[in-house]
Amino acid sequence: MLHGRTLSLTARNLLMPANYAALGRAAWVYERPLPALSRYMLGRGSYPCVVRVRTILGPQDVTLFCSQDAMTVHEIFCRRDYQTPAPPQVVVDVGSNIGVSALYFLTRSPSAYCYLYEPDPRNIDKLSVNLRLFRDRFTLNETAVADKEGALPFSREATGRYGSLNASSSVHSDAATITVQVEHINTALERALSRTGTIDLLKIDSEGSERATIRAIDSRLRARVRHIVIESRDHRVALDGFHAELHCDTLRFSNENLSR
Repeated sequence: MLHGRTLSLTARNLLMPANYAALGRAAWVYERPLPALSRYMLGRGSYPCVVRVRTILGPQDVTLFCSQDAMTVHEIFCRRDYQTPAPPQVVVDVGSNIGVSALYFLTRSPSAYCYLYEPDPRNIDKLSVNLRLFRDRFTLNETAVADKEGALPFSREATGRYGSLNASSSVHSDAATITVQVEHINTALERALSRTGTIDLLKIDSEGSERATIRAIDSRLRARVRHIVIESRDHRVALDGFHAELHCDTLRFSNENLSR
């Protein structure tokens, strides 16, 4: 294990062209690329710390609370794991963690609005720090989202990056189980769609329950979602009416009737 990465994962990343493209973008994304890349690649540095990234809306400060957060920033801002063809205006972000993904969406367009879902109480204050300049452009729901609902067990480890409703499958030695409120995915989508005609992007990072969650979406709601991005290394997932494309650790679905 190297700073939270297994040797097999490190080897696999070396074979991905997108990772080399991300290193090239890092020179523009980070105001201080060498320290940022040292944190990402080598796990060096003390925490918490602030990394400044360049965006369309100007430089933004991102507070990192552990080395795993440096990985998150790099994967989202440099590797562009959640990129869509056009900047999304309405985003449902399931598994918002410390707000890095939301910061990326909100800084791609001055009119973007995010519906955020994050069940780990320890991540809420961190998210508030990273999104403090955008309080009027997001709604935060302190719940998980899945193919089921209710008060359910949730496994979390020290960094807060790998929280999961699949509590029994956690491989983290420091994992602990808490109870969180869970909303059904259809409820989350209906909440956003009640205020807008279309959701431009549904992003799901729930550490293992992504596929079950997207399969539970009512077809009438799914037809009003332009793009879906889930954390997955398996391209063998199909959604009727959507084109699927694997990008590193994310699987991107584009609605063939709404894509732009």
